[in-house]
Amino acid sequence: MYSIAFPDIFNGSKVNLNKDYDAIKINLKSLLMSNRGGLYGDPHYGLNMKQILWDQACRPVVIELLKDEIFNAIYSYMPQVSITRDDIDVKVDGNIVHASIEVKADSKIPSDLFNIEILLDQE
Repeated sequence: MYSIAFPDIFNGSKVNLNKDYDAIKINLKSLLMSNRGGLYGDPHYGLNMKQILWDQACRPVVIELLKDEIFNAIYSYMPQVSITRDDIDVKVDGNIVHASIEVKADSKIPSDLFNIEILLDQE
């Protein structure tokens, strides 16, 4: 699997690419940091994380909703990895979301744990 290397896309006459592990990590972070509807041409790409986090539901319900949202996004937009809902651990601390996600890539990469911290701005 390959992914375009941002922000250093161009290097002379060729395009820089990330491969395998780095590509999965970058694609996963891009997916989780995107707001649903933020990608022109695909209104379902991304997460409704801000909407869920600032909802008036109790904390355990918010955590379960975030797990569902993350699982559905990864399952839909990252077919190169295998994941179950139990592989996702979410902790919410104010407006900071800590997500630990264990993914198994379909390539030769063993299962790996990605820890991602997302700071949500207040609107």
